[in-house]
Amino acid sequence: MKKGIIVLAVLLVALCGARAQAGEVDILVEKLVKHGVLSKDDATEILQETKIEAEKERQETIAATKEALMTGEDAKIMVANALPSFIRNTEFKGDLRLRYEYSDRENGNSDRNRGRYRFRLGMVTKVNEKVDVGFGIATGGSDPRSTNQTMGDSFSSPDVRLDMAYASYQPVDWLTFVGGKFENPLWAPVGWLWDGDIRPEGVSAVVSHTTAGGVELFMHNGFWILDEFKDSSSDPIMFVTQPGFKAKLGENAYFKGAFAYYHYEDVKDSELDFSSETNSRNPDNTYKYDQDAFVVSGELGTKNTGLDTIPFAALFGEYVQATDPSKDNTGYMFGAKFGHEKVKKPRQWQVKTYYERLERDAWLDTFPDSDAYGGETNIQSYVVKATYGLMEHVSLGTAYYHSTPIEGPSDDEDVFQVDMVFKF
Repeated sequence: MKKGIIVLAVLLVALCGARAQAGEVDILVEKLVKHGVLSKDDATEILQETKIEAEKERQETIAATKEALMTGEDAKIMVANALPSFIRNTEFKGDLRLRYEYSDRENGNSDRNRGRYRFRLGMVTKVNEKVDVGFGIATGGSDPRSTNQTMGDSFSSPDVRLDMAYASYQPVDWLTFVGGKFENPLWAPVGWLWDGDIRPEGVSAVVSHTTAGGVELFMHNGFWILDEFKDSSSDPIMFVTQPGFKAKLGENAYFKGAFAYYHYEDVKDSELDFSSETNSRNPDNTYKYDQDAFVVSGELGTKNTGLDTIPFAALFGEYVQATDPSKDNTGYMFGAKFGHEKVKKPRQWQVKTYYERLERDAWLDTFPDSDAYGGETNIQSYVVKATYGLMEHVSLGTAYYHSTPIEGPSDDEDVFQVDMVFKF
């Protein structure tokens, strides 16, 4: 009879031990020893066997879980559900650009060859259904018009800076508010007036709506801070509004247009960091004008050129005029692009070429494209760019700038760039 009880006890512990907590098994065996059902030696043997079986089952469970995560139909869902909610609601994106650049200015000491690189990483987290928070980091120094890092300085470790930090609020589908430091929301056919690395600081409101007829309407508005002086309340600021639209012209063609007005306060008689110092100046080297301006932009394109090798083509242009200065106050750009509308896949390509002319006081000299004569005004440039998709998310690009001053001594500059871009 006693032998049968011992066998029953062993079976009970063996069956329950793998599923029970270690402490529960110990208590059960201790009770059996106390009542004389098991000897101490039998109890020790049973506990060892139970631990071995429990570990074996644990390893089998881990292996099965790993296989399910790797090959199961619900693998992605299982992984996603295992992550914290803020990670599930976060999107990451970034890019790395490797560049060779040659530049030669006519009256410079010598031509220049250099390797450069740019790395950017950003993320956007959905706080709730209406609020997002985003930030980004990038290589480069404090210059808002450059995230490039030049190779050199005996392999020194360059700085990484805060590129963006913002929150956006979308109370309704057609309206979004953004505050902090963010990507430039303004639309332009090309970035000749606004260098692509500039991240405005302040508050923006973006309105968008598509009519029943398919016309896309938008309005970009911004209150942006240019500088802050601790000993003065006359801080340079700017207001901008840009209404525009995109309309279909038949099945494949479109026209996109916009009008923007820029109003500045306290730029006149002030100094701004990272200015190219080509706007008109007072004797104390402060700005002579406030640089208020309006800009008209347009692009006419088609997604069916009739040529299989050139599926897309567009003509574009932009005109700017400052309202404060009475001369040297206009600028314009016009050009064309053809190939693919966007280069995202292997063997897709695009060529873009344009001419730009920006008089001395047509535009605030802290904003223009830094690749065109260092971002100065009083410059005219011929630009050609080409991009080719090498593989998924990897492209090869080239750019050529020939720039010369509009007024003053002739001092032409040529810039040639070759880029490898990796997006993720």
